[in-house]
Amino acid sequence: MKRTFLLALATTALFGFTNPQSTSLSYEVATKNASVISSETLKDYLTFIAADALMGRDTPSPGLDAAANFIAFNLKTWGAKPAGDNGTYFQNIQLEREYLNKTSTRIIAGDVTLSLGKDFMVNARKFVSGRVAGPLETITKKSDQYDVRGKIVLLGASLGSEIDQIVKSGALAVIISADSSSQTLYQNEPGLRPATGPAVDAPMPTPIITASINSFQRLTSLSDTKALITLATNRDIQMTRNVVAIAEGSDSKLKAEYVAVGAHYDHVGFDPNLPGPDKIYNGADDDGSGTVSVMNIAKAFLTSSARPKRSMLFVWHCGEEKGLWGSDYYNSHLTVPKGSIVAQLNIDMIGRSRKAGDTDPRNKSLTGPNAVYVIGTTMMSTRLGEIVHAVNGKYLKLDYDKLYDDPKDPNQFFYRSDHYNYAKNGIPICFWFDGEHEDYHQVGDEVSKIDFTKMERIARTVYLTGVTVANEPVRPSVDKKLGR
Repeated sequence: MKRTFLLALATTALFGFTNPQSTSLSYEVATKNASVISSETLKDYLTFIAADALMGRDTPSPGLDAAANFIAFNLKTWGAKPAGDNGTYFQNIQLEREYLNKTSTRIIAGDVTLSLGKDFMVNARKFVSGRVAGPLETITKKSDQYDVRGKIVLLGASLGSEIDQIVKSGALAVIISADSSSQTLYQNEPGLRPATGPAVDAPMPTPIITASINSFQRLTSLSDTKALITLATNRDIQMTRNVVAIAEGSDSKLKAEYVAVGAHYDHVGFDPNLPGPDKIYNGADDDGSGTVSVMNIAKAFLTSSARPKRSMLFVWHCGEEKGLWGSDYYNSHLTVPKGSIVAQLNIDMIGRSRKAGDTDPRNKSLTGPNAVYVIGTTMMSTRLGEIVHAVNGKYLKLDYDKLYDDPKDPNQFFYRSDHYNYAKNGIPICFWFDGEHEDYHQVGDEVSKIDFTKMERIARTVYLTGVTVANEPVRPSVDKKLGR
């Protein structure tokens, strides 16, 4: 870690990064400037980003925060314009989790008191506090009509298919018997998710409850007795963040438009229950490779004495592994004017190569040392696709594989990374991806297995692609309907 930060400081002293010049960055100058993107620097950054000390960069986690701080430190060193909240490089995202309070959540009927987890569980994706009270009614057989309005209904396990009809018939709650003899039911507690907005008092939906067989039998012996169901929730709030920065363009008018370059900087954390000594999912390829490539691309733009006509927007997304959280939030809370992003270039896994003679079926789709999948070039914008392939054909001539560049791809890779949330907003995209491999979401995804020469070549090509799109006289049009 010390070596990485000292390198950044030494680089600052050597080049003396200053405010960008108004000179427009030509393709020819950019090809020379691409040498800023080097395998040595990529390795140096990735050694920090995928280190054990960051514990797999789960969202949220101290390790992910450390990665965000590292990215922001370098952006400030290179003179990037902050594009997060309140003049910072961070776009903050509130995460929330509502779960049931095991002490206060109870079912009481007569002299019977049932406890959450021990005697029953509540079947819900989202919990809301509230109470219902009414007489217990036992249903033992199916019916076309149920006289259950204002009642708490007890259902045998075999009648589970009747729950919806009973709720529609006005039941206050439904308690169904467990279908096994286990006396303990473990309450599922929803995980964190992006907050949907300020907390509001919402009506409690009809509680659907599963009771242990013993507890269910105790309740059925009390039919017609008034019961009280109390659900009490706790709310856990945590924060995470995207990292966002801008390299301003050189054209007085076009610099108000942006070419976005992005990657997700999170991974899946660690699992203390894994067998063996290694319990950390380092995520060197997924997506440490994209994280540090975008860093190096940003450095190439920011340290140049010239800039392309349009501005460059760099976004490191959090929570991709949880369901594209960061890119979904960014596209719903843009930090640049709506409609100003002309294209998004996404990098998610570009650091692994299939070696000659590798017969491992898990590596069947992994690309070779000079190959990479490009996805999206045929699906939204003819012009962006032309640029992507023309730059590669003129520059390093990588083997661009279009196998997954198809909305009918059964793997659905187009819909599985952050670019998709930009595409949904009508922004044409291209996605660079090396393919799944034996260490995909495994603890073996480590720095020692990265092909940094391949990473360098792809990152330089993405950089030149960004320069070319940023210098286009007219933004790439979306001339194809995005479908699924």
